[in-house]
Amino acid sequence: MFLISRTDGEALKNLNRDERFILIGESYIFVLLGIYTLMVGTLIPFFRTEYGINYELSGFLVSANSIGVIAMSLIASYTAILFGLKRAYMLQHAFVIIGFVVVAVSGSPVVLLLGMVFNGLARGSTGNYSNQIVNDLTKSNSRAMNLMGAFFAVGACLTPFIVLFSSDTLGNWRYANYGLSAAAAVGIFLTFRMRFDNGRLGTGDIKRGGISFFKLKKYRVALAALFFYFGIEISIIGWLITFFIETRNTTPQFASTMATLLWVSILVGRAVCSLIGSRIASSKLILWLSIGITVFMALFVSNISLTLLIGVTIGLGLFMSGAYCTILADAGHIFSEYKLAFGYFITLAGLGPVVMPALIGVISERHGMQAGMLVPAVASVVFLVISVWNLKLD
Repeated sequence: MFLISRTDGEALKNLNRDERFILIGESYIFVLLGIYTLMVGTLIPFFRTEYGINYELSGFLVSANSIGVIAMSLIASYTAILFGLKRAYMLQHAFVIIGFVVVAVSGSPVVLLLGMVFNGLARGSTGNYSNQIVNDLTKSNSRAMNLMGAFFAVGACLTPFIVLFSSDTLGNWRYANYGLSAAAAVGIFLTFRMRFDNGRLGTGDIKRGGISFFKLKKYRVALAALFFYFGIEISIIGWLITFFIETRNTTPQFASTMATLLWVSILVGRAVCSLIGSRIASSKLILWLSIGITVFMALFVSNISLTLLIGVTIGLGLFMSGAYCTILADAGHIFSEYKLAFGYFITLAGLGPVVMPALIGVISERHGMQAGMLVPAVASVVFLVISVWNLKLD
């Protein structure tokens, strides 16, 4: 499924025993990272049923999770320098245990919001450190990075079924939280056993300081594209299960299957984008992806049959799959040249996943879930317009 060159395979064979242990441990942690990411949206229907929370608070919970991701993305490098990479990694990974335990024992809005922030902090730190560790360890080996992406997708696909098994077979959705907390503890132990440089992480090919990159129209347009795409992605992931249950009256089992189907489609789409990525300019690929996202989002919020909606969910996953990486690749030359460009890019674009899910909750509370999902549909149209503008810049 993934593009693996002979050189990539030989490079991985040259890893020593300690390096192989790190790679195996990070593979496990990437599965957990996929679970952390999808767990928020999977738990929302259970929160609504048991704790009686409204749409507004549900939206703020998704946004709070994104706030945690952004906050940790901003400070991850500094905490690695301050405490050492391994200690910072272990401490911040432990946040997910706090997050999922507290939301299982209390339905207080404050506690739920704090729990989602802690989960986001763990996601932000784990994603930041794990990606950089694997990238540095394998010297940007494409096979290794593709494998990590596959493990992430496996975790995301498994999440709905883990929660359903907990709620239907074991009788309480909370067991999924407790089991995930135990799995996170295993991840922390694996990190403790890893032997790697406890200093700061690599910084890559950096040439200039300052923030003059904001003057570049290409940078601003790419930033706007990622802002809207990122908001669409997290909105769909966070609200998909609730959308199917409350607008189409499906069972939680069916809605969870749709969430897994979305992630399977994303995994397949990433493989396709890898195949065609070297044959088409990134700005053109972004345009085609934005067209597909806009078309399928329009169908997703329209009054079509449930059978057609299944196909639309697959199509949406296929076109969503490559947008994030392609946008980053399209602005990659700017990140290589300016020291602070990538950090600002990810942080500011990360505001999209904060604003959009909360807006969905506010609108849904007043006009219904169907109306709330018009937010990412409208955002997809804006994303399309920005993609056209981006292509013209090239």
